[in-house]
Amino acid sequence: MMEINRNSIVTSQQELTRSEQSSLTKQLKESQVQSEAPTASSKVTMQTHVGVSQEHIKIAEDEAKRITLAYVDVMEKTQSALKTSLDEFDKFKTEQASKNPSLDLSDLDLYQDKEGNLKLSSDKLSASQLNDLETALSGNEKLKDAFTQVHSGIVESLKLKDSYQYSDLNSSSLNGSIRLNELTEQYSKQFHPEGFGQEYKTLSERLNVDAGMFGHFLSEAMNPTIRTFA
Repeated sequence: MMEINRNSIVTSQQELTRSEQSSLTKQLKESQVQSEAPTASSKVTMQTHVGVSQEHIKIAEDEAKRITLAYVDVMEKTQSALKTSLDEFDKFKTEQASKNPSLDLSDLDLYQDKEGNLKLSSDKLSASQLNDLETALSGNEKLKDAFTQVHSGIVESLKLKDSYQYSDLNSSSLNGSIRLNELTEQYSKQFHPEGFGQEYKTLSERLNVDAGMFGHFLSEAMNPTIRTFA
């Protein structure tokens, strides 16, 4: 429903003659739109492009398709990169747990510093222990490349949604603000047991959904804010 502010309407103070009134009444009757309640099977459409040339409509449609295809492509790459990151990080933790059985790696998480180097965080390990683990992790280029792609994919998806708002954002802008396990946990929480995506029960199933759903839930996992650093 649209509300009209009647105080903003400027009316003419000039009185119409009887002949003019009759003519105006006739025009109004002839231009009257007859409304009809649609049946259950009928489609209600609204034309929003009145006055827009077919050429401009085609350009807008092509641009919308281009953005959609680009977004799906970015999300597919990001999805693959996230799965690779998790697999490589799990392998690293398993290897380190085997070498150092006394280490508690239950809350070990991964992030990148401002230079893009892989860093580790944990409330259960000392700074010295974390430093030793980071040294062992530093040579894992597969993990580094995959995790960097996760950062890049998130930035690219944001720019495709709003190129103006995120024009100054790049993959390094998110360094330090994304924790691999934390992000994955928040992503998994988007699959509500009685809501959208409820049929996907395991993390593996949730990471292998179609790119559109993956992008939507990943975006929700980044909310309410994405902390960026200059």
